[in-house]
Amino acid sequence: MIKTKVAGVDPHLILAITGKVKLFDRYDFPLTLGNELAGVVVEVGSDVMDLKVGDKVYTMPPLDTMGAFAEYVAVDAAIVAKMPANLSFKEAAAVPLSALTIVQSLAILDAKQGGKLFISGGTGGFSQIAVPYAKSRGLFVTISGSGSARALAQRLGADEFVDYTTQDHVYMLTDYDYVIDTRGASEIHKQMKILKPGGKLVSLNAGPNARYANQIPELATTKKILFRLLGAPLDGIAKWQRKSYDFIYVQPNGQQLAAITKYFEKTNIYPVIDSEYSFDEANAAIAKIATGHSLGKVILIDDEE
Repeated sequence: MIKTKVAGVDPHLILAITGKVKLFDRYDFPLTLGNELAGVVVEVGSDVMDLKVGDKVYTMPPLDTMGAFAEYVAVDAAIVAKMPANLSFKEAAAVPLSALTIVQSLAILDAKQGGKLFISGGTGGFSQIAVPYAKSRGLFVTISGSGSARALAQRLGADEFVDYTTQDHVYMLTDYDYVIDTRGASEIHKQMKILKPGGKLVSLNAGPNARYANQIPELATTKKILFRLLGAPLDGIAKWQRKSYDFIYVQPNGQQLAAITKYFEKTNIYPVIDSEYSFDEANAAIAKIATGHSLGKVILIDDEE
């Protein structure tokens, strides 16, 4: 049981509210939202060995239940990790979802040191964690954003920045090894063009495909068939160009979060916070995320914090 101090606000909430992830999670509303939090352990089960009352921790609850926008949150200890010692609750709450997403995305891409990576829309909550982490893995990283985000891109350590309001990355970038898509299916064909033959693209929201369906043994046969059909156009584009398409629906993982803790403590990197709201202002915070123009992470803060 965790006493929530700060919760992160992320784009998945918009997808849940609008029903765009109902293929994966059919939420029974009303529902407590929230996919990441930082707080203090107030109670542990008898089998919990690695955490104790008073520990400062962070976690990403499973996407099919959410629940971080609450005063107290009960989760499986296996998906919880101690916060980085150098981060505040505000900063730590900005980490779990984005950090797990970039770790799992790079694993899917099998990204190698020296490879070139493009992240579309690379100045929001995800990329403020993803860019420095990818750089720490030895990747050349290019991101896109509006012109006002150029300074943030430099602060994050991006090697190259594309101002999508005046530039088209299709005509600027070439021979990339990897793409992490945050925009969706409408942009996939453009992002495929910048990949070299054999290049790989993983999308956060363009939709599932056959390979994704095959990775989930417990998935019902009807859903597997549906995912294969939905992903067929994307797989077709990739195959025709001798490239690959994958989809990620990030999963909670305490061991990966523990590794992320070590990463933050070693590198002394701090997440970028765009704006802060009280828990009573959750609707306003979600509306801010919906604009797609946040420069860094949007968070909810306990009044006592």
